[in-house]
Amino acid sequence: MTEPLKAPFPLRGQKAWQASWRTILKQWVLPGWGYWELGDRVRARTFFFVWLIFTLLGALQLWAGGSEAGSVGGIFAFEPTSWLKSLGALGTLGLGPLYFPFVYLFGGSTAEPIRNLIQEYGASYLFIMGLLNWLSFFDLFDRRTGRWYWRLPEDERN
Repeated sequence: MTEPLKAPFPLRGQKAWQASWRTILKQWVLPGWGYWELGDRVRARTFFFVWLIFTLLGALQLWAGGSEAGSVGGIFAFEPTSWLKSLGALGTLGLGPLYFPFVYLFGGSTAEPIRNLIQEYGASYLFIMGLLNWLSFFDLFDRRTGRWYWRLPEDERN
């Protein structure tokens, strides 16, 4: 007979941050890497391939839409005068370091507004993937600090 799972005491404050910041940074640099580090190989592969597909679809649609209309646009970039665009940029920044080449190619203050649905879909894929990666940071923080156990219903803890 197996023993019930002994849950680690959840880390708090500075110890929680020290235990998890590297894992979260790795997840931002390459989505899926944080889960790989924690040993969840299936989730890491799944997350990486979803990130890859969304990024490729977004890039292709932004490029195709821009070449069709002869304009560049679609990616939210930080603008001090527009808090709404900056909030969109913060969401898309969850995409990882790849966000910066996308802003250079398809965004920035000189970019024109989106002219067609192809660009809109491409920008939406990248935005959604950025938000999904931001959500994974919270999950990784809980897993790294031992808080995931306490999120489970009591009947599932053993």
